[in-house]
Amino acid sequence: MKLVTVGDVMVDVVADRLPARGERAHGSVQLRAGGSAVNAALVARELGADVQVVGRIGSDAAGDLVVVTLERRGIEGRLARDDELPTGTAAALADAVVADRGANARLSRGDVPSPLQGDALLVSGFALFQEGSREAALAALEMFDGPWTAVDLASPRLARADFGARVVFATRAEAEAVPGLEERYEVVCLKDDYGVERTSPFGAGDAFAAAFLLAVAGGAAPETARERAREVAARAARR
Repeated sequence: MKLVTVGDVMVDVVADRLPARGERAHGSVQLRAGGSAVNAALVARELGADVQVVGRIGSDAAGDLVVVTLERRGIEGRLARDDELPTGTAAALADAVVADRGANARLSRGDVPSPLQGDALLVSGFALFQEGSREAALAALEMFDGPWTAVDLASPRLARADFGARVVFATRAEAEAVPGLEERYEVVCLKDDYGVERTSPFGAGDAFAAAFLLAVAGGAAPETARERAREVAARAARR
């Protein structure tokens, strides 16, 4: 089983508490590879799949961290290097996040390898926001050679478009913002409450999408796949 992910590749800086104004707080601070494409890839690998990540990183130490992380997990990284923009970075303080997409904004059609093959393709909605990375994401959906293609929406603004995928992942708010998703996609999969209290603002939705796609690609019915995905997402939410 092989999953291909296309989208944001970041380095996450995660702090476990939000200081009060003017306070110097002591707590846990982690620096790790992340972003929607990497988060989904790491979960898929944990579930036993072969994984390929397509994205763009800077020519910097943060990009090196991403490369090393993927190599150690046995994940194929098809990561273009940008000589001008830094690797994308997201800083999380408790449940608040500030992100700089950095090199992700310049993901281009030329960065997408050909052939692009697998059992399932997952494209992050974040890659569909800006013109450059949007072209690359659409190219991946067009050229992918495999049975399952999916888009994970990142905003209600993207709910109006038809990206030509079989599956769309959306929050309830995204689905309700624009009726008619069922007319444009074979499977509309709502990401809802995972039944646990989140301890991290990163990764639960990406874990859900990866687990769902691997399940349906393995022959599971969508409802069965959704239940499996909720279990995987719940574990990710507690990390």
